[in-house]
Amino acid sequence: MNLFELKEPIAYLAIVTTILQFLSGILVCKQYVVNRTTAEASSFPFIAGVLSCGVWFLYGLAKRNDKIVIVNTVGLMLMISYTTVFYIYTFKKSAVLRQCTCIIILFLILLGYISVEEDNENLVIRLGTLASSFTLITVAAPMSKLWYVIRVKSTECLPFPMILMSLFVSAFWYLYGYIDQDLFIAGPNLIGMILALAQLALFVIFPSTSHSSVQYKSIIA
Repeated sequence: MNLFELKEPIAYLAIVTTILQFLSGILVCKQYVVNRTTAEASSFPFIAGVLSCGVWFLYGLAKRNDKIVIVNTVGLMLMISYTTVFYIYTFKKSAVLRQCTCIIILFLILLGYISVEEDNENLVIRLGTLASSFTLITVAAPMSKLWYVIRVKSTECLPFPMILMSLFVSAFWYLYGYIDQDLFIAGPNLIGMILALAQLALFVIFPSTSHSSVQYKSIIA
């Protein structure tokens, strides 16, 4: 059996694990509802999720890839829902509205470009470049935490389940992109897979129950 025969199963595994990862936002929003406030939390993860899913959705449409369209349709709906919950319970409503306005303007610009672009190959390349750039920014975000963990020699600030899930998501999408010969999917997810493995390696090197936990707690106190 060659890799191409595994394309469909890998695609479905990628879709399922990605949607499960998207659903983790429900736990965050549940906490907002229970506390009746978002406190000092930022809406950026949800806003960035709307942007990323939206651009990948447009890329999927341009490439006529139903797998990309399906997973990002679900992601887009969830991220919009999470942003709505955040807006209801935040005291920084004006900041959220500004961010949403910027997202809407960007999508209007993209839709305007799509409507006038006659070369579908150019459209796929440009949307793919934009979408993969957003994914790279997302997967590179934990880098600041990596240096922090190395400095304090403790992994208490790292969410092991989420990192493990990120590894599976990145691995499945990398394999799918590789089989489909789609560099825009394979490239950023290969980097995401490597970064997830690097974070998991830190749990072996610096266990969260290490003697440095006291130092970590004193730093964040």
